[in-house]
Amino acid sequence: MFLKLNYLICFLFYFSKENIVNLNVERSINLINEVTYIEINITIKNTDLEPIDNYDYIIFKNYSKFLLTINVDSNNCHPEIKKLNDNEIYEYYKITFEPLNQNEEITITVNEHYFNSFIFLPEKITLKQDQKMLYKQTLNFLSSYLTKNQKTEIFFEKKNIRLINYTKENSTLTENGLEYKIRANIKPYETIPFTIHYINNDPYVIINKAYISYKISHWGNIEVNQQFNIENIGAKLDGEFDRNDYDPTNIKGGRNAFTQLEAELPLRSWGLWYRDEIGNVSTSNAIREWDNVKLYLYPRFPILGGWKSNFGIGFNLPSKFHVNTDNNGNFKVSLNFGMPFNDIVAKNYSMEIILPSGAYVNKIDLPIKSNYILSFGKYFGTLDFFGRKSIIIELNNVYDIHNIIFQIEYKFSSINLILKPLILIFYFFFIFMCIIFYSRSNFSLSKEQKIKEE
Repeated sequence: MFLKLNYLICFLFYFSKENIVNLNVERSINLINEVTYIEINITIKNTDLEPIDNYDYIIFKNYSKFLLTINVDSNNCHPEIKKLNDNEIYEYYKITFEPLNQNEEITITVNEHYFNSFIFLPEKITLKQDQKMLYKQTLNFLSSYLTKNQKTEIFFEKKNIRLINYTKENSTLTENGLEYKIRANIKPYETIPFTIHYINNDPYVIINKAYISYKISHWGNIEVNQQFNIENIGAKLDGEFDRNDYDPTNIKGGRNAFTQLEAELPLRSWGLWYRDEIGNVSTSNAIREWDNVKLYLYPRFPILGGWKSNFGIGFNLPSKFHVNTDNNGNFKVSLNFGMPFNDIVAKNYSMEIILPSGAYVNKIDLPIKSNYILSFGKYFGTLDFFGRKSIIIELNNVYDIHNIIFQIEYKFSSINLILKPLILIFYFFFIFMCIIFYSRSNFSLSKEQKIKEE
């Protein structure tokens, strides 16, 4: 029943969408790192008498479950994309743009980011075996419109990837990968599948859980604490780990082992530390560059396929470069959202911003299109008798495009700034008074006993 319904939908789409033709489609599929990046340039033409202002875009349902983000861009028509609905086979989107008259043409660019859209084949390898991967896609651009001409380019680093097998029809090996060209017309909903089986020993890692906290103080410092649970999701290790077979250079043994991580921290970071569950890890280097601080982290042990590790990094930031005021008690803090790592996805991401004692939130400006969860809480630290206001932001599947600057505007009275010093002053004053009172008091009964004896 559902299959017949899908065929009916395709039939209706076919006869209802002859007003648009895909004159040319150029796709580029980037397989260089964990996130598969697909860029599609579509030149469309209006063949109808009436102006059009939308374009139907579709994705296979079994591909959409790996989709992280999708966005659209153009130089002249200001397009926007919105998800409509889905069925068992397809997921439907609508791209809207400025009205396009008869026989006019525009080019729109669709950017798709996928994660874990490949298969490790085999799923388990020994310490001395290569990691092999299988990637499946359509050779042509899937569309509900007629496509006259198209080209698909697949990019990968040849120094790291060795092809085992691939779809050879209409293919050409290039300097950067593979290229497929189709000159014939492709009917609506027509698909030509292709597969690539290749050797790639790069470690594929994911952050299962990331927690980042900013503790803001108006005494001149912002304390940053970042905790991560990282996992190598590559081909799992089959058998036991042996130091004799493992090669630190990843040439002879442990080729897909994860051994190094690079973080980009704000330029004025100081007081850096790197720790795991055991304690401080000394295998790290930091270099201050022109616009950031590069932190090179080396785990305590190599992380092979299927292995996990928990670690944390922390540093301090001078608040004078991140907190501004309008002298009316309104403050605005600018912080980095996202993660310090590139090309790594965080499945569960949470950020907590702890405001000074007595501060109240006025406005939160987080310019991202993804759906995030915003909540508020209380943080109790040293001498925080009433707690400090905290803002908690939770988001799934965070990666490079979420690395932006966001701002929080809050109200804070300078009187609260001296509250803790006053508490300490009165505390020590009370202690000293107790000591003075105790030292000048005499609780002995020996004098009365001497009087009675006389």
